[in-house]
Amino acid sequence: MVGEHSDIVRSDGRAGSNSEPSARTAFVLAGGGNLGAVQVGMLRALLEAGIVPDLVVGTSIGALNGAYLAGHAHVAGMTMLAELWESVQRQDVFPMHAGSLTRGLLGHQPYLFDSLGLRGLLARAELGFVRLEDAPIPLAVVATDLHTGEAVVLKEGDVIHALLASSAIPGVFPPVEWHGRTLVDGGVAANAPIAQAEQWDPAQVYVLPTTPDETSQPAANAIVMMQRAMALATEPAGRRALAEASARRAVHVLPVPEATEHLSIFDFKVTRRLIDESYALTTAWLDNVAADDRTVTHAPAADEPQWVV
Repeated sequence: MVGEHSDIVRSDGRAGSNSEPSARTAFVLAGGGNLGAVQVGMLRALLEAGIVPDLVVGTSIGALNGAYLAGHAHVAGMTMLAELWESVQRQDVFPMHAGSLTRGLLGHQPYLFDSLGLRGLLARAELGFVRLEDAPIPLAVVATDLHTGEAVVLKEGDVIHALLASSAIPGVFPPVEWHGRTLVDGGVAANAPIAQAEQWDPAQVYVLPTTPDETSQPAANAIVMMQRAMALATEPAGRRALAEASARRAVHVLPVPEATEHLSIFDFKVTRRLIDESYALTTAWLDNVAADDRTVTHAPAADEPQWVV
């Protein structure tokens, strides 16, 4: 089944081993385009509470935020990340070049936007390291093999190249060649890469999603409708990974602001609101967890394991 398995890929293209020392605390950052702004507020609240990861695993925008975290795992770093997010405009990530759009729509290339703007943004981010294996906190970036549908875990190699692969939304950005494999957005196979983080056998996992489990608002436009359809396609695998992981270790799922329900991936106008709301939600959530660390997000079915949130 697509997305069921994953490979750890080294910079030489060979599969790596899972022999690394286990991590006590893993942060798993989900994909979600511009909605990844909520993770900035979450991360600030977690760091303020003294919760620091030993391992960071991210998909798509979660990989970008995770890479910045791996190089700046302190509250001041999250302030800088928030400033970076607030500086981003739609054209920085999705530049409207008539030639590229026309070639994509007419079938002359398999994408609508080139990735030069995104590459420039990554360079401007100043992650603090050039290669994945040099990250101060161990970092794994998840992409999808376009030919097999498998999740691919990148842990060595050029960090910007890896982040471009993890963020290559099919049809939107160009696929990325990585040592003989054609890679696209990791959200296709593992939008919240919990199973991939388990390969390091962490004692506890903090999952930072970008959208709520359920939505009550009608889709505002075609883009939001498309996003929801893609999320629904990956939801069963995500729920299964969450349930399986929770049977083996503590899994904490952070809350997401309701505002994310009706925003499209092209909307960068409410970044500060998303950061502030997620920070407030996470701070309150941490207070509740401190009082009762067995709170669950919903009443599970009889055959569904409970997980810590």
